[in-house]
Amino acid sequence: MKTDTQASQGHHRAVVALSAIPNTGKSTLFNRLTGGHQSTGNWPGVSVEKKSGHFALGDFEVELVDLPGAYSLSPVTEEEKLVRDFFLNDPPDLVLNILDARNLYRGLGLTLQMAMSGLPLVVAVNMMDEARKAGLELDLDALARHLGVPVVPVSARTGEGIPQLLETLHETIGSPQPVRTPHISCPTAVEEAVKALAREFERSGSTSRLAPNFLAWRLLESPEQPPANMTPALAKLASRWKTRIESASGTPLPMLCAGCRFSAARGLAHEVTHERPPAPDEVTERLDAVFLHRWLGLPVFALIMILLFQAIYGLGTPLQSWLNGLFQQTAQWLGSHLGDPAAPGLLQRFLIDGLWQGVSVVLSFFPIIALFFLLMSLLEDSGYLARAAFLMDRLMHRLGLDGKAFISLLLGYGCNVPAVMGTRILSSRHNRILTMLLIPFSLCSARLQVFIFFASILFAPGVAPWVLVALYAGSFLTIIIMGITLNRLKLGGQPEPFIMEMPPYRMPTLRTIGLRTGQELKDFIYRAATLIVAGVVLVWLLSNLPLSATPGSAQSLAGQIGQALAPVFAPLGIPWQEVVALLSGFVAKEIVIGALAVIHGSGDLAATLSHQLTPLQGLSFMLFTLLYTPCVATLAAIRAESGSWKILFLSVVLGLSLAWLVSFAFYQGGRLLGLG
Repeated sequence: MKTDTQASQGHHRAVVALSAIPNTGKSTLFNRLTGGHQSTGNWPGVSVEKKSGHFALGDFEVELVDLPGAYSLSPVTEEEKLVRDFFLNDPPDLVLNILDARNLYRGLGLTLQMAMSGLPLVVAVNMMDEARKAGLELDLDALARHLGVPVVPVSARTGEGIPQLLETLHETIGSPQPVRTPHISCPTAVEEAVKALAREFERSGSTSRLAPNFLAWRLLESPEQPPANMTPALAKLASRWKTRIESASGTPLPMLCAGCRFSAARGLAHEVTHERPPAPDEVTERLDAVFLHRWLGLPVFALIMILLFQAIYGLGTPLQSWLNGLFQQTAQWLGSHLGDPAAPGLLQRFLIDGLWQGVSVVLSFFPIIALFFLLMSLLEDSGYLARAAFLMDRLMHRLGLDGKAFISLLLGYGCNVPAVMGTRILSSRHNRILTMLLIPFSLCSARLQVFIFFASILFAPGVAPWVLVALYAGSFLTIIIMGITLNRLKLGGQPEPFIMEMPPYRMPTLRTIGLRTGQELKDFIYRAATLIVAGVVLVWLLSNLPLSATPGSAQSLAGQIGQALAPVFAPLGIPWQEVVALLSGFVAKEIVIGALAVIHGSGDLAATLSHQLTPLQGLSFMLFTLLYTPCVATLAAIRAESGSWKILFLSVVLGLSLAWLVSFAFYQGGRLLGLG
């Protein structure tokens, strides 16, 4: 039992597990309940992200654990195994299960398992507003009677029903629930097996908080993954029942049990769902006639993305310039108060020219990053991005993938790390490996910082946005070409049909967009305060050691490394100072600009680079940055998700070789045309 007798400030503590199948609005409800009081990490020993949050509920201090989406406790994916182990080994004080009001059947299989567990349970039926628009009438009182648990109608997006949900949660945590056994109709032999195994669990004196019937079902459905408290007598009894049932039915026992559960879910969903003839949604039909049009759909998608980045650049650049000027004024003030401005000491140079200069250049991109995530969240919450995935299905099949892979690739344009981790939703190893090899070629937000900076200093304001659009187009074209090429390597498996539910168009809510954008910015600031600082400090040390060398000169350690590699990068038009910055990008691409600021040691990095580099050299540098090896965190994710050092090595070699070849062809071609 996790509930302490008394926690700090007179509050009891309680752990609530948020459980649901994918795409039921779980993250929206999580954000609604916890607000900004959230933290992320990884589950122990697993690369799957763990998200938890806290909120007060009467006299309880609640820790809300957002479990990965899972269709059942009979695991197939890594996420489902994690959810199963969480419930078997570390059961929470209460389970908050979410159902999609528009399609109860999809989630009721998991809900039935939760209801049988014996743990306190509250069911939130989400998206009630959309169910009403679709003409659905739900008898939630009947659903509550069948499950034996409280059922609350909510809309996490609009906040409808949230006060009632909080009240129900408080009442359920505060008072024990009676043991309930939702009825699941199944063959007589299976029912007898469940009863016999449940009695044996009771005789064994198990101290588990989970109900004996639930443990019996778990043992029958997943005999290869028995509960931790199973005795030899239980194992022998389960084996006898397995042989008897499979001989009589001719069906594997796990498949038979799962069929019983989902038959019960189908019958229950049919009983509590009543449909009215839905009013024709003329708005959706008109929008889809354009957005999903066979010929217009993709050009409209491209136009939307162009407008999005024009807005990001047009609104964000003035704010970025203002922030950059503020940071420079602060650096001058610090220099005049920390020591002798004419002859700064080593510590003063480290604090101002190293730490402050490097970090402030990165933080000046805060407005750009904020606008990027804000506008992308608007597109996602509106329902449009799912349609973009549908449009891309045909193209994805040309790459040997399906439309679901486009979701991971699109996520890579935010950050490569979660995109690689998200490949586990794909149904075959072929799709997962091929997608994670393509993701590093997507233009992530960290690279975007570098490109915005270089485009703004090397090109006129009317040209700079088109440079960004061209880089995004180049990223997309690279993914297509490399996908077709890699697919010929026959990495295993065949692409599968793309099946997904098309969400309705929604009016995005300020709260949902704000929380999602805020979390992304929080992660950006965290990286700036940790990884980026470490990278900037390392580059400063390389640029200032040995002490006898002029900082940032060819005699410094950074200069020696850069000059050693200069012959390799000279055909690309990339000077040795930028080579050192590219090396720092192996740690994180966000460090590249900060590293340049440290290496050049100039108060005005933009002016320095605009005099040192031609536009052709700048574009060559940007192309190399776009295509070369991703950051260490992405490489670690590729190794974890693929389970193969060969795939990791292939990703590194592909990125470096392609980046060099493309930059070489571009720079040398530009010089031949007289553009250099």
